[in-house]
Order: sequence, then structure tokens, then C-alpha cells
Amino acid sequence: MSEIDPIAQAADLIRSGRREEARPILARYLQSHRDSVDAWLLMSMCISDRARQIDCLNQVLRLQPDHALARSRLAKLTSGTGPVSTWPAPEAPLPASTPPPSPPKVPPFATPSADGPVRPFDVALEEPEAAPAAPPVPPRRGDGLGPILFIGALVAGMCVVAAVIGFFFASNRQAQQQQAFNAAATVAAFTLPPTWTPTTTPTITPTPSPKPTATVTPTPTPPIPNPTILAEMDLVQREVSDIRGLEPLSSGIPRFLLSKFRVRPVLEASFAANGGSREALTDEARVLSALGLIKPTYDLYTNALNGLTDSLGGFYFPWNDELYVIGTRFSGIERFIFSHEYAHALTDQHFDIGNLGVYPLCLGDSQRCQAIRALVEGDATLVMNQWWEQYANPQDYIDILNYRPPAQTLPEQFPPPYVLRDSQFPYVEGLAFVEALYARGSWARVNQAFGDLPESTEQILHPPKYFAGEAPVPMAETSMDNVLGPDWRLLDSNSLGEWMTYLLLAYGADVDAQVDDAAARTAANGWGGDRYQVYYNDATDQTILAARWAWDTQADANGFINAMKDYLGERFGGNELPSARGDCWEANAQRTCLYTSGRVVLWLLAPDASMIEAVLARFPTFR
Repeated sequence: MSEIDPIAQAADLIRSGRREEARPILARYLQSHRDSVDAWLLMSMCISDRARQIDCLNQVLRLQPDHALARSRLAKLTSGTGPVSTWPAPEAPLPASTPPPSPPKVPPFATPSADGPVRPFDVALEEPEAAPAAPPVPPRRGDGLGPILFIGALVAGMCVVAAVIGFFFASNRQAQQQQAFNAAATVAAFTLPPTWTPTTTPTITPTPSPKPTATVTPTPTPPIPNPTILAEMDLVQREVSDIRGLEPLSSGIPRFLLSKFRVRPVLEASFAANGGSREALTDEARVLSALGLIKPTYDLYTNALNGLTDSLGGFYFPWNDELYVIGTRFSGIERFIFSHEYAHALTDQHFDIGNLGVYPLCLGDSQRCQAIRALVEGDATLVMNQWWEQYANPQDYIDILNYRPPAQTLPEQFPPPYVLRDSQFPYVEGLAFVEALYARGSWARVNQAFGDLPESTEQILHPPKYFAGEAPVPMAETSMDNVLGPDWRLLDSNSLGEWMTYLLLAYGADVDAQVDDAAARTAANGWGGDRYQVYYNDATDQTILAARWAWDTQADANGFINAMKDYLGERFGGNELPSARGDCWEANAQRTCLYTSGRVVLWLLAPDASMIEAVLARFPTFR
């Protein structure tokens, strides 16, 4: 029996109205075929978010600029005549008789600070290591919020981290009643012509030889907990539903207690079954290495598995509605973790988080995906903290006090600083963002955010910019095809955002090149937009990077330039070279240069000076 073509299979499903079934097929295909015009076009018909539809169509036009169908769809979307998500109406102001949210109670074992009481897992570590003396994150300039609270001396050393949830895969269930938007009505406006057939699009890399499809091992299912534990889980579910103000839309979801020795097999099977591949991780590692965030020898596989979990001790899979708590009993700490994971299940039922363009594959702007993950995880973390405040009994307090979660679900011997710090973002900064929403209108305002999604990590770090609707500055991709030739293939074209710009400066793999944390935060503040492209030559094992940033003001641009000069000077061992334009350094068969044009900064990295000049020619405003 011949192998089924995923593109043809997805097209048939879309024609028959089964878009929910087509989406995960396309997501798995795009994991290893990022330059497929047909896959991106079909994916634009399977998602409901307008911004994600536009991203997919822009990917089509990047690969095939004269694609008539994509141009037509994009014109309708950008003109306002195409499909528009049906978001909930803006919330009404709270009645005058509604009291403001009461401040959280202070637990008897918490150590108050000048900024207020300390609650469990309000963690904000400046350093990725779980150092007992790690100070809390200072308030962010201009965000109008108090600092994120830390558990203080009692849980010093806790590192509540959660990995990048990069391989969550879309749910196949039917649209639930009372959802925040009508996804079916949105995607219905995209109709696949009955005569449409997949097109053959040339790519910048030779077509690889066909490989046999690997046999996928089903995810091993742990035994169902005993009736006593299931009854306790039912109770916590009712408590979480009461806190969140959302009624369950499903009669029940699979819930499991998973011993730590069975975690890796479950994660490995899920990773493989949902399209994860070592090849894709190898290319991702090349991108992160070019940016200086990891060493070339770092293996991303365990980090990718950790990305499926909440490292505080559990995980929820939206593609099959399974909820896991790591443990062998159901004490206070397991109930604490369960409240977080069940909050995910509730928001998935009401807002379909698998259809936000983030899970399983980030469609388009990766830093926007990070922002949406921060909303999702911040939501569940606030629920977890409120459950602790309202429902934890004295024994739960003791259990939580004695709990020391690992920095990672699956430990690594030497994880890069970037990995640990980045994994905190959805929980630490995400919690602060959701608390800002909650302060403006309780959970009703948080619900509204699932219909008005944050567009950037800048909006997460500075909630007033979200409320003001300050969108990122669009930065178009610059084609390198006629400069680099067929031996070079595009690994990634995406956006770093304010958060990743900060990590690039402060948490790079070269410890000696790291900029002071506070200085890096200041340098990344004022981010307006960015676009980076990374190309790779398989024959020569060489990489080319081109990254541009737009800044809000000239002062912001100057501050970033100074920080980048410090960073690059140390990363390249102080080997600065004379240059008629810009600032250049060279070391280890790599040359890098920094250029400015008003409030826009360009960073190039290439094997030699001639390649730098060739790439620079594609950016005439910097010459």
C-alpha cells in the first residue's frame, strides 16, 4: 500500500469540512517541510486567528510571491473584508457596588517584604541557578506593577521553571459550547477550490531522498488512580472551577499520577507521535548557536521533552486532554500542582488553547507565541496561588513548605543559562501580566485577553503597552537567494522580541560576554520590532545571521548599540577590526559587524568579510 500524501490528505479533509483533523497533519508536515507552499496555504484555512492566518499567507508569498490564491486571501484579510474572529464583546465596567478584589491572605509561614506578602511560587530569580541568596527581580521600568513575589527564606532555592511548551499539539474535539469565539465561522470563509491541486515549488535546498516513515510508538498510559484519589481530584476540580468562574464543559478528563521514573517514556512517545524530530532540533540548535544562546555541542532533545511539561511537577496535553501529576500519592503538593494543570484544562475547554496558533507548531512570529504562552501559564499560576490561599489546609501548608521542585522535570547536567531563565518567562513574567489583567476586572478581564491576545513579549513585560494596544513595528524579511546561492538554506526567519533580546545580552552561552542583568533589561527596553534570518550551508557547516531591530526612540537605539558592542567585543575576544562602516570583530572563522541607520540597528554574522559585504548589500540604508 502506497504512503498517503499528507498534503492531499489534508486537502481532502478541508474540502469535507473536517479542518480540525487536517490541522495536526499539516503541523507535523511543516515541522520538517518549512518551505512547503501548499502546507502553509492549507494551514491558513485550518486556524481561526486572523493574525495567524496572515502569517501563514505571508509564508506562502515569501516562498512564491506570485501565488494568486494567497494574494487574494491576504488582500481580503488585510482589507477587513475577509474572515474575522468573533471575539467576545468588550466587558462592561464593574458595577459601583462590586468590591475590588481582596488582597491575598498572608500565610503564617510567609516572610513579608517591603513589597507585600510572599506567596508560594511567585518566583522571580535573576539567576538561573537555584542559589539561596538569589535576589527577586526588580520592578520593570514603566510597567506600573509591583515586583513578582517570592517565597522568601522558607522556599529559598526553589526554581519554578517551566520549559518552552513547543510541542503541544492541537485538540481534535468538536467546538465546545459557549467558547470565546466561533472558530468554525471564521475558517469557513476560506474555501478550498474544488479544482485546487498541490503545486511544486522549488526550494533553496536540493530535495532530499525519500525516507521510510518511522513507526510511532503509542504514548504509554499509566494506571488510573484509585477511587479515593479520584474523589480528591474531583474536589480540587470543583474548587478550581469556583476560583476561575468557569464551569467544566466536559464530563471528565483522563487524570494520572505518574512516578518520576515513568516521565521520560511518556514524554518521548508523545514527542515522536506528534511530529517531533531530531533533524528539526538540530536546525533549531544551529539558530540558537548563531545567536550565541547555546554552544554548538548542546543537545536540545531533553530540553524539548522538558518543553512538554510544567517543571513544578505536572503537565497537561491539550491534544488528548490528558492531565498528569508527577508523584505516587495525592498530598498537599500534588493538589497544589493539580490545581495548575486543571486550570489549563478549563481554559482549553472554554478558549481552545490548542487553536491559538501556538500549539503544536508556532505559526509565524515566535515571540508572539511566547507572549500567548505567558498568558496561558500566567492564568494557571494565578489560579494555583488563589487555590493555595483559599483551599489549602494546614497539612497542605506543611507539604508545600517541604517541597523542593527540581529546576527541570528531566534534569540535565549542564543546561545553558538561557535555557533555565527562558523557561521561567511564562510563569514569572506571565503571572505578573495576568495579575495586571486581574486587577483591572478580575477573571472577566483575563477571559477577554483570550479574545484579544497579546502580540509581543514587550506587552507581557509592560502590561500598559498591552492595554494601550502598542503593536510591534513590522519588519519585512530580506531575501538572500540571489546573494547566497543554492547551497545555502534558510533555517529560520522570525522575531526575537524584547524578552529574547534581553536574554541574548544577559544569558548567552559565553559567560564572559554576558551583559549585567540590569543593563541588559534597560538595553532591551524600548524595543519596537525586529526580524532575524539564519542561513546554513550543509556542505561547509557555515552559518549566516542577519538581524535588525527597530527602537522606539534614538536614545533606546543608542543604549542597545552600546550594550551590543560590549557583548560582541567580549564574545569575539576583543578582536575588533578597522572598518569604514559600522563596528566589526572577528574570531574562530567568523566575522560579525554592527551597523546603525537612525533608530534601526543591523547585526550581521558570516564566515568572512566578503560574505558580510554581500549580505550588507541587501540592506542599502546601512551602506
